[in-house]
Amino acid sequence: MEKIAIYGKGGIGKSFIATSLSVSYAMSGRKVLHVGCDPKHDSAIRLIDGQVEVRTVLDVLGDDPTANATAQILNRGRHGIDACEAGGPEAGLGCGGRGVARMIEYLDETRLLETGGYDVAIFDVLGDVVCGGFAAPLREGFARKVLIVVTDQPMALFAANNISRAVLAYQRNHVVLAGLVLNQVDTGTDRGIIDRFAARIGTRTLASLQHDTRIMDGERQQRTIVEHAPDSVPAHAIAELGNTVMAIRPDDVPLPTPMTDQEFFAFLREGNG
Repeated sequence: MEKIAIYGKGGIGKSFIATSLSVSYAMSGRKVLHVGCDPKHDSAIRLIDGQVEVRTVLDVLGDDPTANATAQILNRGRHGIDACEAGGPEAGLGCGGRGVARMIEYLDETRLLETGGYDVAIFDVLGDVVCGGFAAPLREGFARKVLIVVTDQPMALFAANNISRAVLAYQRNHVVLAGLVLNQVDTGTDRGIIDRFAARIGTRTLASLQHDTRIMDGERQQRTIVEHAPDSVPAHAIAELGNTVMAIRPDDVPLPTPMTDQEFFAFLREGNG
């Protein structure tokens, strides 16, 4: 079974890529579990038709901590995808990472990944890893291959460097940094800095998704680019990315070489020098 965690700074298209990959895998005949790991719980809803209320793990277990919650938290999405959300506290209250940690605990308690008959599990995880909750898929060994979504924005790369640190920290759980995915949010993206950054932290760029207005058109209709514009360049790039990730042998992937904060900002200055 493939266990893939997709990380990245908020607002750069991470959930777009995660949901597109889930759909691409499902359309190829694989059984997919899609796990949204964000307090906003806005990932799984992109895969589900209709006005469906997606109850989060924190919602369900908050009502009854002893509940067998699987039937309540799994939502059947398009193409047979099972989708669920970790959830989080109200804005300004509690720890945002607690929902992710509780989701991982629940998956462990119920052995859902082992008993659900899944071929692929996709974890869509918020932001850079600044607390143990968001690192839970790595810490508990639920994710084997990590993809980091980046743009050429400095803070997107800063987050990616932090995430690579977490991958290195949890290498004992057989987690590997499979590579970067460049999401070109505009036509002026500096691909050169992405390639230099990948080389500096000991990884590679697996895919580069071109800017396409149909991506946002599909998002408004809660459709991935794979469904909304299947013949588009980004849709083909998603399919190719899915195949590339499947072909990666974790034992062949070298450990990342993340930078310290000082080294990172020196790297940025050198790039602009």
